Amino acid sequence: MLATILWIAVFAVFSTAQTCEEVIAGRYPRQYVAYRANHPPVMDGRLDEPFWEQVPFTSTFVDISTNVTPHLTTRAKVRWNDEWLYVAGELHEPAVWANITHTCHCFNPQENQVIFYDNDFEVFVDADGTCQFYKEYEMNAANANWDLCLNRPYENGGYENSTRVYGVHGFDMTPPLYSAASSDGMLNDPASRPTKWTVEIAFPLQKLIYNTTATLPLKNKQFWRINFSRVEWAVQVIDNRYFKYPSCQSCPVPGSNAEDNWVWSPMHAIDMHHPEMWGFLQFSTDAPNSSSPIYNVEWPPRFVAHELYYAEQAYATAHDGKFTDNITALVPFATFPVVFNGHCTASTVPHLETSAAQSQFLATIAGVNFNVTINNDRFIRVHYA
Repeated sequence: MLATILWIAVFAVFSTAQTCEEVIAGRYPRQYVAYRANHPPVMDGRLDEPFWEQVPFTSTFVDISTNVTPHLTTRAKVRWNDEWLYVAGELHEPAVWANITHTCHCFNPQENQVIFYDNDFEVFVDADGTCQFYKEYEMNAANANWDLCLNRPYENGGYENSTRVYGVHGFDMTPPLYSAASSDGMLNDPASRPTKWTVEIAFPLQKLIYNTTATLPLKNKQFWRINFSRVEWAVQVIDNRYFKYPSCQSCPVPGSNAEDNWVWSPMHAIDMHHPEMWGFLQFSTDAPNSSSPIYNVEWPPRFVAHELYYAEQAYATAHDGKFTDNITALVPFATFPVVFNGHCTASTVPHLETSAAQSQFLATIAGVNFNVTINNDRFIRVHYA
């Protein structure tokens, strides 16, 4: 009874701020409807053909972790068929340059370089929304590219599976992945006065679902998780050549010797490896521009699950690495503790279990006709009745 009274008192305090409905609605990720295509695009890096003109751009990218508006516009588009996920990017840019002009997709440190040391465009895909075995792709204006698979986020002990690390035994989407980049100026030539560069990428669906529970073919109204990122390094022009001169726009100290990171769906941290924050990609078989975004009913319990995950991690940090099965004990460690009250999921307070040594935990949150579970490795699953 005392625990119940304390529980009610805690949420009475937080009810004077945001309700759980307001919190969950405010953190709903960005969403994009991707339309099926009957034929592939001309892969020349240009977006001036009906394949792309028929569908809208995403909303404009924002800063990865702040409210500072990026000074350059970035947008993307997505289409698909039974074999490929097609992604296009448009990056407004008065300085189109690239130092990395080739990557060998092999175990060769001299050639297989990290693309984000240049300005780049990045795509992140979590096909089954589990935060496990998601894919990352990076390319620059010279069409040099790099891809990898993460078994889980780095902060959960995840590792990069790629040819850069494991050579011919590493994960690689290229081939059959193919891509192209184009600019309205000349690469590495300030005198050509470019204003933007654009990209096209054809991702093989079989590679994107590798080692996940996702299945093919894709279906109408199906959801994947996706995000796009742009890494932007400031440059100076000296003797008609670009020289990297980092001057971060949105760092804690503006002008810092670092890059800017701009994303489609906000991450609320300078870290792309929080797949739970990525946007929703909604597949549609309807005619282009005829579908409306459908609210993903999995979002409320998913959001509660991730809030529990972060609260458990914070609790363990303060308690010698031990997790708890007492949800009231997590309230002081939660960013939005009001969402733990069950009112926004299925009128059921989340259920917590820990291992005997309290070194592991499993949380269960009820949805309308499904449950969501998440564990200490951030592995999240949706279980339908």
